[in-house]
Amino acid sequence: MDTKDQQIFQKIQETFSSTDIRTVYAFEKLIGGGHFGSVRIAHRITDPQVKYAVKSILKENIKKDVKLLEEELSILTQVDHPNIIKFHETYIDYRYVHIVMELSEGGELFEKIVEMHRFSEQQAASLMKKIISAVKHLHERAICHRDLKPENFLFSDKTVEAEIKLIDFGLSKRFGQVLDHASEKMHTIVGTPYYVAPEVLKGNYDFSCDVWSLGVILYIMLCGYPPFEGDNNKEIFRRVLQQKLEFDPDEWSEVSMEAKDLLEKMLQKEPAKRISAIDALKHPWFAISHSDKANLDKRIFQRLKDFKAPQRFQVEALMFLVNNITKELDFKSLREAFRAIDKKNTGLLSLTEIKGAFRECRVPEEDLEEIFKRLDHDQDGQINYSEFLAATVDRKKALTMQNLWFAFHHYDVDNSGFITEASLTEVFHREGKYLNQEQVHEIMAQADQENKGKISFEDFSKLMKELLDS
Repeated sequence: MDTKDQQIFQKIQETFSSTDIRTVYAFEKLIGGGHFGSVRIAHRITDPQVKYAVKSILKENIKKDVKLLEEELSILTQVDHPNIIKFHETYIDYRYVHIVMELSEGGELFEKIVEMHRFSEQQAASLMKKIISAVKHLHERAICHRDLKPENFLFSDKTVEAEIKLIDFGLSKRFGQVLDHASEKMHTIVGTPYYVAPEVLKGNYDFSCDVWSLGVILYIMLCGYPPFEGDNNKEIFRRVLQQKLEFDPDEWSEVSMEAKDLLEKMLQKEPAKRISAIDALKHPWFAISHSDKANLDKRIFQRLKDFKAPQRFQVEALMFLVNNITKELDFKSLREAFRAIDKKNTGLLSLTEIKGAFRECRVPEEDLEEIFKRLDHDQDGQINYSEFLAATVDRKKALTMQNLWFAFHHYDVDNSGFITEASLTEVFHREGKYLNQEQVHEIMAQADQENKGKISFEDFSKLMKELLDS
């Protein structure tokens, strides 16, 4: 890499790993292309069973837009939601930036729309609730996606109960400080013609442009075609800006007034009058999906109550497992519990929400505060999705010998048979986690109880099995 390239990619180079990805992953088949690159299926060389999607971006193609890539990577490391694609690691070499992500094999929402032609209101409400919740999670973090379209939503697998996942943050942007008073506006015309909001075409917009795009997606889900059509982009743009929203009686006579009311609020041409993601989720139409009537499984409550992971390394390894071994561990009931507790649909649990969910179980308040502190590993005052999964997963199923080997190989980066301070530093680098040497040293010192300067598989296994007795 020449010096100029090094300067351009310096921030990514400093944040992530410059290890050769081919020493960690073996690439399988090509499955697609997105902004500036290709996407391939890959597996860890040490474990061919677990598959990932790796997006490889040619540096030559992104030099001029490296800020967009920095933004995308920064966003991917921040978000954590059941309906947003899970980011794992990033590697940078002399030609490419490789982003390792969760693999979703159920196909695009776009393909599903083509196949079904139109969705029942119940199907549409159930999906749209999850989709808006994911977008709200972004907006809460002052992130605007700017390219919401059915091609950017994938199903996790081909089963009926598959989760829907928002992908591709290539055009996303963080701006403003807080959701309620985003101080600045964005001015770049981006997005895809059918889904682009009128104010984006005028070059002065904020978060509400995402709500417009979701309105277009919902409209298509309910009738099979977009609200503003045209033979070319210019024609589509003209109609987006000028044409009134219409519901053709031939397609819409069977659709409820509530659905049309929500669409009118989402597809309001004036952004100031448009419904927000927060208020859209409270709309009466969503009562049709019955998805928030999940009963809290008493075992989940018991696991939350009993969760004790005295060491940061135990938590890191457990979170690695719940985010990587998704096929073997049944997360359906955990996802439903998370959504049931997450009353505000932010993709984060507050102490108030935890208290509300467990009040019926008659747990003393002080215990709940203690439980909350134990779960909130990054001490940001909220429990994110991965923290919740780590605390509520069936630990007997998660900590099998096979899974422990899988996790051990992840931390033993040079295949020496040991985890060291240097290998932990490299893993945190791959994950884009900002830990200084002192913090890494502390994690290692806690885990290395015999002070050997390295952790064998036997030591690691013993450390993780402590979680079974807690």
